[in-house]
Amino acid sequence: MRAVFYERTGPASDVLHLEEIATPIPGPGEVRVKVSWSGVNPADVKARAGLRTKTLPFPRIVPHSDGSGVIDQVGPNVPSTRIGERVWIWNAAWMRPFGTAAQYIVLPSEQVVLLPDKTDLAAGACLGIPALTAYRTVTVDGALRIKVY
Repeated sequence: MRAVFYERTGPASDVLHLEEIATPIPGPGEVRVKVSWSGVNPADVKARAGLRTKTLPFPRIVPHSDGSGVIDQVGPNVPSTRIGERVWIWNAAWMRPFGTAAQYIVLPSEQVVLLPDKTDLAAGACLGIPALTAYRTVTVDGALRIKVY
């Protein structure tokens, strides 16, 4: 499969590579998603740029925490009825070397959420960290008050 990855921090044009890597296989309790959309958020950019630390937690990192796609394979202990589900993905890269900037990703089944049929897959890629950030922004200080002029 094709994936974008980095092995050192720095500017995107200097450190990101697009290459073929092994296609992951789901283990117990996991599903594999054929990624349609990969969402980029500020935490992904800061980590790749080395703004928090220059030391990588893994030798190779496929970035991006959010995404959407279709489940194409399930591991043991996951119902086969999940195959074909349109889904959105959250926290894919949290404490893991493989995020959604790839053709496929394997995650625990609980991190891969059914997307309603009428919801566009592009919108689904925004439902993880971006949507939670937006929600928190408008609710952090109590009820939202809108002043109409």
